[in-house]
Amino acid sequence: MFSVTRSGAALASLLLSIAPLAEAQSVAEQHVELRATIEQWMQAVDKSQELENRWALEKSVLEDSIVGLKGMLEQSDADIATVKARLATADEASKEKLEQQEKFNEAREVLRKGLAPVESEVAKVVPLFPDFYVGGEDGSSKLKAAIESLEKHRQAEPDEKEKLSLNGRIQPLVQILTEAERFHGKLWAVTHPLKVGEVDKQMNVLYFGLSVAYAVDEGGSVALEGKSSEAGWTFTPMSGEEVAKDVLTLYKAADGSGESQMVSLPLSID
Repeated sequence: MFSVTRSGAALASLLLSIAPLAEAQSVAEQHVELRATIEQWMQAVDKSQELENRWALEKSVLEDSIVGLKGMLEQSDADIATVKARLATADEASKEKLEQQEKFNEAREVLRKGLAPVESEVAKVVPLFPDFYVGGEDGSSKLKAAIESLEKHRQAEPDEKEKLSLNGRIQPLVQILTEAERFHGKLWAVTHPLKVGEVDKQMNVLYFGLSVAYAVDEGGSVALEGKSSEAGWTFTPMSGEEVAKDVLTLYKAADGSGESQMVSLPLSID
């Protein structure tokens, strides 16, 4: 910036430079010319002052911008370092998840290969269910669907089995075993037809789970003993004059139509 001292000195120097001209010019002419020269000089000084002030302002703005940019650069470096650290952690986690996924896939393949023998064993349980319980009013609606799915899976070709989901193949097995446990843990008093000799006759049947059953007609004249096997339930006539009456007494006690009484029934074990 130009100070007042510098401006005065410059003006004095200007006056000295034009002093020799004063002798050749009239006082009026000298006055006009001097005044014009001074005005031009003062305009130049003002312009210079304006430029210096503008530069000082722009310099301040630039310096502030530089400080801001440096801060942004430092923050960017910090963000990059954070991202790199996260990526490293993510890579490690992804690697661990990938290893877990590979182990899971291996386990799935082992399970898939071992399902066929399990399905064969569970299929042996199916005939142990009495007909009334498989989809009947007194039974389980889900059991019939599970049995049908199991049979479909067992009959499927190898390439078709590979396309079946593991959950789809396992679910029927779980359902069948769950129903077997449910049926075996309860005493069932039901009425349904059974073959007596060559005739189908409505019988009152008392199932002791999956192990043994006793059947009797409404009049208490015919009694049958039922046993379960992989071929299904087989009912054979029971001998003895009082056996049928005892079975009827036991049945009525079980279904709530009669009083509870102690009875003795024959039981054969193969």
